[in-house]
Amino acid sequence: MSDPGDPTYLVVDTNVAVKWYLTEDLEDEALKVLEAGERGDVTLLAPDTIEPEFWNALWQRHMKAKLSLEEVREYWDAFEESPLLMGEVLPLMPLASEIAAHSGCIIYDALFVALAESEDTVVVTADEKLLRALEGTPYAKRGVHLKDVTNALPTRGGEG
Repeated sequence: MSDPGDPTYLVVDTNVAVKWYLTEDLEDEALKVLEAGERGDVTLLAPDTIEPEFWNALWQRHMKAKLSLEEVREYWDAFEESPLLMGEVLPLMPLASEIAAHSGCIIYDALFVALAESEDTVVVTADEKLLRALEGTPYAKRGVHLKDVTNALPTRGGEG
């Protein structure tokens, strides 16, 4: 067990990272996660597949004329500077494959859950389909909905 003063690990799903930069439902909760990472209250983790997923989310909005190319580049640069630590996918694949087989979720989502499982933490997500897929599996405890993120974040001493 880690010392109480050590930062807690928290896996961040792509849909949460996108909310750091775009005005969407639950953006305030997503910003709490980012701010906790910036303060060092938590160590934010994601499999490195988050990079192309994040870019694709921005690009899709650009293609729908919701973001300019300059905004896409600006948000990408900000994302690259975020306190997010990325884990390699290859070591996660065996566990991710097992998670996908148990839950029926897609392998891309299973990678985030596998990282949470391997670090004994949770993945924060706004993906209700993923959370439903995890229900009734050994991995259900690894998913936390973004709306409930306050329960997953450590409390800061002296603040109220």
